[in-house]
Amino acid sequence: MESDFARFKAFYSTTSLWSGKLLGLQQFGLSNFKFDHLVHQKSLDLPWIPEGTLLGKRAEYFFKYCVEQSNNYQLLLSNLQVFKGKITKGELDFIIKEKQTNSTIHVELVYKFYIYNPSINSTEKSTILQELNKYQGPNGKDHLVRKLKHLKNHQLPLLHTNEAVELLKNHDIAVEKIKQQVCFLAHVFIPHHLWNHKFKYIHKSCIAGYYYKNAAFAKAETENTYFLPEKYAWKMTPQELPLSYSYHEVALLVNKSLERGFAPLLWMLLEDKSFERFFVVN
Repeated sequence: MESDFARFKAFYSTTSLWSGKLLGLQQFGLSNFKFDHLVHQKSLDLPWIPEGTLLGKRAEYFFKYCVEQSNNYQLLLSNLQVFKGKITKGELDFIIKEKQTNSTIHVELVYKFYIYNPSINSTEKSTILQELNKYQGPNGKDHLVRKLKHLKNHQLPLLHTNEAVELLKNHDIAVEKIKQQVCFLAHVFIPHHLWNHKFKYIHKSCIAGYYYKNAAFAKAETENTYFLPEKYAWKMTPQELPLSYSYHEVALLVNKSLERGFAPLLWMLLEDKSFERFFVVN
């Protein structure tokens, strides 16, 4: 697999799903961090991440590392659990301070993989929500609109609950002075025929590949070499892995994965040594 710096770069080069505000949610882009000095280091002391750590949790390790390594931000608190009695009300992902302005920011981190399904009909009333509703997780369980509403209605308001106010007061942090932003990072996979489509509301640079319906992939035989990266490596630049498969071999594995309810990501090595990456979904 790639070097530590490449793993780090794969995270911090991930594009925010949108710029500025979307549905009132202010984006905090990774480009805010200044750590050009890291490029000159031969190695990085990356955080140790336990094996089997979920993709979203891995992103938290990397985001925390970004804050700690940056020249322009200071980490005040991370993964702060808010309790009401013995009941957990939720968690505040990150409280950070911008050194130049001395302003404090509460950042909620989201790291997602979505497919864009143009055939989804939404019951949402607004045009923007109807469009955003077409983004869902590869397994059909994750929905962009649902996540945005959860951020607006639950995760961000948690900061202003009495319990959170008291908790932060104990850390000498005044809630009324805190700005709230979301670092919403995403890789979007689209139908092949929409490659030149102009997508509303999202960064085009978030589009990382395409997806096949399983019935279509069953007819898409090639002589190319295929790789099946583990989920933790989905964000990595496609590369040759120790295990490679022919089309027929990978098609069997794809079917088994879909039967278990998991849409696999494939890296396909082309003749010119370039890669294409795509999901196969039900």
